[in-house]
Amino acid sequence: MTPGCPWHALAAYGPANIKWCEQRLCAWVNEPANAWSNLAFVVVALAVVSLGRRYAATGLLRWFAPLVAVMGACSFVYHASNVWLTQVLDFLGMYMFCCLLLALNVGRLGWLSARALPRVYGSTVVALTVVTAVIVRYGAPIQGIVFVLIVATVVTEGLCRRRAAERYALGGFFAALALMTAAIVCSVLDATRVWCDPDDHLVQGHAMWHVLSALSLLPAFVHYRQFARTR
Repeated sequence: MTPGCPWHALAAYGPANIKWCEQRLCAWVNEPANAWSNLAFVVVALAVVSLGRRYAATGLLRWFAPLVAVMGACSFVYHASNVWLTQVLDFLGMYMFCCLLLALNVGRLGWLSARALPRVYGSTVVALTVVTAVIVRYGAPIQGIVFVLIVATVVTEGLCRRRAAERYALGGFFAALALMTAAIVCSVLDATRVWCDPDDHLVQGHAMWHVLSALSLLPAFVHYRQFARTR
């Protein structure tokens, strides 16, 4: 990072482990498309709050909307700065949300009690963040950890379906999975430079990852809210 630019002091602690296609600017928001696209998470968080008003969300589910917003905020800070410290913050936000979905499924499976679930959830988020902060310094592909959490959520959802006493709707789950798959494809196209125009600060493949993955959380919430009690 050029001396004199914002975030240069933090760059001394180390760079992020990946360079996305978008050309970085000497500015407080050095990747405009990748940073501002995280507003999609804030919009989705507000939509989830609106959708959830008729439901008495309890336990971990009540954190769905706040954690969507937190994930977007962490990602914004990371893409505004692109340094090691804020990348760890970005992963913290993703772990907080991905582990929430996994914890909801673990609770439905009865693998942990309602009392133990928040403690295990918090411990898992902290442990993953610490491990990520360390191994990324050695060139580890930390993006794969998020992918593993997504796969674990899909697998545990399948187990929930098999064990369910009554059938429940899966439309929201499959819609979320389709949008998330499209988001992953966009991000991979960006990382491999198949989709790459560095000077485009409006639309980038990784920015579309943010928008599509944010949108996937709306049907995901619709899926999980069917297990909440109606007021």
